[in-house]
Amino acid sequence: MHQWISRFTGNTIETFELCLPEPVGFEEDIMSLIEFAASKQTKNLVIDFSGPIAREPTCALQIMIMKYHQRMNVLDTTRLFFNLIYIRNLTICPSLLEIIQDCDDPMELHGQMKTRHLVIKTQMYAHEFAGMTIFLNSCPKLESLTFDTDTTGPVVRRSPPIDPKSFWLNNKTYECLERTLKVVRVNNFRGKPSELHVLQYLIRTGRVMERLELYEAKGLNNDKRRLVLAAAEEVQQNVKKGSRRLRITLHNAS
Repeated sequence: MHQWISRFTGNTIETFELCLPEPVGFEEDIMSLIEFAASKQTKNLVIDFSGPIAREPTCALQIMIMKYHQRMNVLDTTRLFFNLIYIRNLTICPSLLEIIQDCDDPMELHGQMKTRHLVIKTQMYAHEFAGMTIFLNSCPKLESLTFDTDTTGPVVRRSPPIDPKSFWLNNKTYECLERTLKVVRVNNFRGKPSELHVLQYLIRTGRVMERLELYEAKGLNNDKRRLVLAAAEEVQQNVKKGSRRLRITLHNAS
């Protein structure tokens, strides 16, 4: 692999995929490949540390980080984020949300990121919330934020437990919420309390938000659909909006 890198003479790469179900023991090789991809201004970079899964289409300059392994150390995480600074379309997985919290001072991992469009694959567990705020803080020019909540995988419970309501009520605001974030989208919306706490925070603090798009999860029974409708009404009617231009739309599952 290193010989191939040394022979590559191009200036840019359209798509670069790094798929390794068991990354332990290959950390240096992985980071070398990521750094190589970043140096070549890769438009589509896929980093996949999970088993075989159905691939999703990638967007220009998009990174898909699937199941980043918990054993990657702080140095590797710092190096990884250094190479993500200039990525404008970024997709992250729940594992990365947790890994970044293991650093002593995650806010000092890197300079401001240039990310404009962020997709967070999340199970909306409370132990993922701190990781979300780190990315909100790190992306001051963020324009759109998508939560893809239809994510499966192992659940790692953190201790002590976090109270979701208190966490978001007491959380500070960030530059992107004050200046640039205009669109928030939730895929596979189920109206769970954990979803509502996050959305209520964004609605209150998003000063320039224009659209909140809620896409109902497919396959829900009537009782669960009623929960979705009630949750959508809650954020529409009972949460003070930070932006007068904000429009909230619930899209029914087809």
